[in-house]
Amino acid sequence: MNKQIDILKAQLQELNLKHLAACLEDCMLDNCLTQKPNSQFLEEILDIELKYRRKAGLDKRLRIANLPSFDKELDLNLYDFGRRQGVSKRQILELSSSFVWIDKAYNILFLGGSGLGKTFLACFLGYKAMEAGYNVMFISMNNLAHLLRTENILARSKSKMKRIRSCDLLLLDEIGNAVLDRQEANKVFQLICDFYQQTSIILTSNKGFDAWSTTMGDAVVTTAVLDRLLHHCEIFNLDGDSWRSTERQSILNNLMKEGEHNE
Repeated sequence: MNKQIDILKAQLQELNLKHLAACLEDCMLDNCLTQKPNSQFLEEILDIELKYRRKAGLDKRLRIANLPSFDKELDLNLYDFGRRQGVSKRQILELSSSFVWIDKAYNILFLGGSGLGKTFLACFLGYKAMEAGYNVMFISMNNLAHLLRTENILARSKSKMKRIRSCDLLLLDEIGNAVLDRQEANKVFQLICDFYQQTSIILTSNKGFDAWSTTMGDAVVTTAVLDRLLHHCEIFNLDGDSWRSTERQSILNNLMKEGEHNE
């Protein structure tokens, strides 16, 4: 019996079913006790390997995506839709349950002031896309401009840009906070052209379209960029209470209550 198990393990290893090989004995022992039909046993052991591969694939995609860290996990229930207008939980759930918009290279734009959770919502959708098997990259506009400027100089920049150009979904953050020179703006424009109707982009900006020319440094380039981004795009104009201000008030209230209690 042990010899047969060793042979089976070796065959599983050769087929690159390494995780299944590692737990084969436990699976066979469980099947001896439960006497499951062969088809059910085969389905269950293959599911073990599939779950492992999916998790390993998601972990790899997460490492490459470089999502920003949040004080709290990416749980949509932590986002207070009641305090903010311009987006609903139903809309985000619909976008995160079906990714036809990625397959069709549609874009999503979150506009609004600071602290409204634009980056959080973008990253939530990015994370759900990665769970579904899509390759995602996160980067701020300032960092993207730096990579484009140094792509032909630094190997690190070239490698990152290669990943960005091959991703299924780009999360482009803080567009309004960047000020690009003419060369950088032209390179960003060329990237948008390359992505147009090929790759989806989720953008966040704390400034309206009329202020984007400050970022791009040129009204003509800005118009050309917007023309491509907005052709197939869902726009969310967020308004309401700042996430950070709300949490800051909560912290202050708790400290005041603790002080009153100590007195």
